Amino acid sequence: MTFLEKWLHIIRNCSFDNTYKAAWAKAITEIAVEYDYAQYGGTIEIGLDTIAKKVIRYYFEQTIFFDLQQSPNPNKPPKIVSLVKELITVYQQISGITHPVKLFRSNIESICMDQYQKTLKQVKTALKSDVSYRFLNVEGKTVDGIYNYERNADSLYIASDNMKLLKENSLIVFDAVNYRWSQMLENFNHSPRIYKKVKIIDEDKIRRKPLTKFSDLIEVENPKRICFHCGNEIINETPAIDHVIPWSYLYSDDLWNLVFSHQSCNSSKSNVIPHEAMIEQLEQRNQRLLESLLNREHKDKHVSELEMAINNGLVRKFWISCQG
Repeated sequence: MTFLEKWLHIIRNCSFDNTYKAAWAKAITEIAVEYDYAQYGGTIEIGLDTIAKKVIRYYFEQTIFFDLQQSPNPNKPPKIVSLVKELITVYQQISGITHPVKLFRSNIESICMDQYQKTLKQVKTALKSDVSYRFLNVEGKTVDGIYNYERNADSLYIASDNMKLLKENSLIVFDAVNYRWSQMLENFNHSPRIYKKVKIIDEDKIRRKPLTKFSDLIEVENPKRICFHCGNEIINETPAIDHVIPWSYLYSDDLWNLVFSHQSCNSSKSNVIPHEAMIEQLEQRNQRLLESLLNREHKDKHVSELEMAINNGLVRKFWISCQG
């Protein structure tokens, strides 16, 4: 097999114990993309601290945005995941920022420098003991010709030509890593749209689109603008448009999941899965909303999606799938 075939073979066949190998492969591929090969030849040294910084970013963002479990046992998460969760806790306590944020926008290295450096050192140690040499083992056999690494060393060495191959084929490799990572996560999580959540982390900014376009549709069934959560009329403020099942679980804006809410009610409900009574309330609202829209002969893709969601019981299906 060629180097690229071996690399993809490792990714496609790594075990489901945790997601470490996927993170390791993604980090090295990302480093390959960043290199200027006009300045290098022969063998390239990659420090484990460089890999550790990228691994921290992956787990930081998958955790702070979507709280994805990275191993089969939620009561015993992988060491690196626990370290990153501690880092997130310290960051939120010091910064006062509780909403999800991309790591590169967080200024985390300045805000909690000591904790970040501590985490970096601990993650590097975990990569040495749990990933660096084990990455090359697939189904009990060692895959040769990937990189050279001596146990407990601070760096690995990989041929410049092989790094260049990773760079030239990075889209294929990233797709393979994301797909395998998603396969693992689907075994550990009940959250829907796993692949989309894994892939979206690669974007510089996770964009949440404005919801104002849904206001007129919601108002057809709720002209008095009654708050979905407290049942009181919304007066002297613009209604918030709220995701009943939190956006972070679905990563989608769907009419069947959007309601009017007081700004304060929206803020206080936080990022938690609603109880069943609220789901029943939403199902009833959706039925009324569809009838109201059809009576007005209002037809567009949002109405069609609403009808499809009702016919297929999507509210309850997604709610159940988010319970994990």
